Amino acid sequence: MAEKDTTKDALDPSNEPSEVRFRYMKSNFFRVIHADGAWGGLSPRGNIHMSFYNERGALPDSSVLTLAPDGSKQLPETAHSSGDIIREIECDVVLDLGTAIGLRQWLDDKIKDLQTLVKTLQEEQRKRNLDEKQSVTSKTG
Repeated sequence: MAEKDTTKDALDPSNEPSEVRFRYMKSNFFRVIHADGAWGGLSPRGNIHMSFYNERGALPDSSVLTLAPDGSKQLPETAHSSGDIIREIECDVVLDLGTAIGLRQWLDDKIKDLQTLVKTLQEEQRKRNLDEKQSVTSKTG
């Protein structure tokens, strides 16, 4: 049985990696949002549907400002609110399975990076605190 010549395959230009350049453009609706959480589930077409929201206290339903007889403003203004917490839906994101898995991996990587950074900063702060304590002790001792 003849052995396959892999040298020829390795030199074949079609086997070399190719590059694809991606350019990023912001859509007309691009904006930065703050997300306190997400709500969602599976869509009827088998996608993952997430609604990102931020939380805040409810704005007042009304307010009353008492005016002096001369028309000048008197403080304080009284606000009337339901007292509810509002979850304001900022955007909806729909992901297919492959994209969701890729996003999960990306998030896992960013979470690990952030945890490492936080740990490093905490260790540096502890070291600075210890150095300051030793410096004070050596000056007073």
